[in-house]
Amino acid sequence: MKLSRLIPALLLFSACNNTQHGGQLDNMPASELALIKRVEIADSAFLVNDSPIKKGEALKYHKAAILKFVQDTLQGNVKQWLAIVETIKTTPLLNDDYDINVRLLIPRNAYLNEEVPESGTIIFNAQIDSEDSVKNALKEMKDGDRVKVSGTFVRDIVKTIDFDNFMDPQEGFSSPAFKFNIQSITKRP
Repeated sequence: MKLSRLIPALLLFSACNNTQHGGQLDNMPASELALIKRVEIADSAFLVNDSPIKKGEALKYHKAAILKFVQDTLQGNVKQWLAIVETIKTTPLLNDDYDINVRLLIPRNAYLNEEVPESGTIIFNAQIDSEDSVKNALKEMKDGDRVKVSGTFVRDIVKTIDFDNFMDPQEGFSSPAFKFNIQSITKRP
């Protein structure tokens, strides 16, 4: 085989290889990648429809499919998923105590080693009790830290999981958000 034919093939292979981003996508748990894939499919199906009615139908169908996957397949649990801390904020309470609000981003592509835009991510919004053991781990973290997180999706009164944000018919699935209970969080290199 001529070298001139081999070079384009090697360039294509290296462009498609996730290890150029530190192999981070390769290190994601299969369940995390499965949710990312479902959100990507939903976002693509939403974007290709130019009719507002078709967009609405795609939004309804894929929202239900994603929530069914989270509830039935994941059983509402996350174990050692890779994420990035977007923000850690405190809110004072009346009794000299405070709540801690954490926003985690799960990149849907190769942003794990770069600044992560809010668009194109899956968002976990968590509220931490000031007496929670997770608080101690968060003391050593700051915005932008790469973490491994375990926890559960928040269920409502009737024990179902839903998106934390309103699914805008104009935005679709660009950045779906969930309320989330963090059970453990650790920094990763």
